[in-house]
Amino acid sequence: MKTGSYITPDHKLPLWSRFSAKLESQSRVVGALVMREIHTRFGRENIGFAWIIAEPVLFCLGVILMWSIVKSENHIETPIVPFLLSGYMPLLLYRHCVMRALRCMQANLELMYHRQVTIFAMYMARMAVEIIGTIAAFFITGFIFFMWGFVKVPYDMGPIVLGWLLYAWYSVAVAITIGALSERSEVVEKIWHPISYIMIPLSGAFYMVDWLPKSVHHLIILFPQVSAVEYMRGGYFGPGVPVYYNLPVAIYTSAVITVIGLYFLKDARSYVEVT
Repeated sequence: MKTGSYITPDHKLPLWSRFSAKLESQSRVVGALVMREIHTRFGRENIGFAWIIAEPVLFCLGVILMWSIVKSENHIETPIVPFLLSGYMPLLLYRHCVMRALRCMQANLELMYHRQVTIFAMYMARMAVEIIGTIAAFFITGFIFFMWGFVKVPYDMGPIVLGWLLYAWYSVAVAITIGALSERSEVVEKIWHPISYIMIPLSGAFYMVDWLPKSVHHLIILFPQVSAVEYMRGGYFGPGVPVYYNLPVAIYTSAVITVIGLYFLKDARSYVEVT
């Protein structure tokens, strides 16, 4: 008489076990897609995947150079390097996340033949590449400028890290929403480019709320990007520089946009023609 182990069908497993197994499976899929994304975008020649960090660093250095000239002419008192690092780097993350989410499924049609590759995994892989690269570039650039004596040690790293996480969450939420809508219509991709430029003043990247008239402070901090950036700057500069933010509104807004994005994403596959 033969004996053997009985394998419990997936649908009879406890809910938590099924969730853990699904999460583990999708984590492996996202990891594989991240490696594929890095290889596809950057290849193996020259510095290869190091461009993930080098690209935003070069962007930021150019802006810092430009603003250093402006600073000398207009006598801006706030230290320019940490001011721009905490504003322009997150803005790059936001713009790159949305740009990489546009028509994401159309660019990865061959992956849709694999049952384990979900739409959500496609988007998360692209978002992960941008988040890892930009945040790494932020800390590496900050360390380089610290060694050169252009920046000081942050007053409190906690708000800097939490501000980055909040900004990344909001960026991913918007990216998923816009990306899912772009699968439905090419018009979304066309109109997003001018809209993204119009929204730059609402990002808080190139100003501090304290510089604005007091009558608009309570309005501008309703935008999650502004609150996240101000929170980061508060962590760097400390109590010596006044910052304004509204974290509960930023968290609530990011959560709502995330739900909206996932709702549009769940049936985005039906709008993509697989040949």
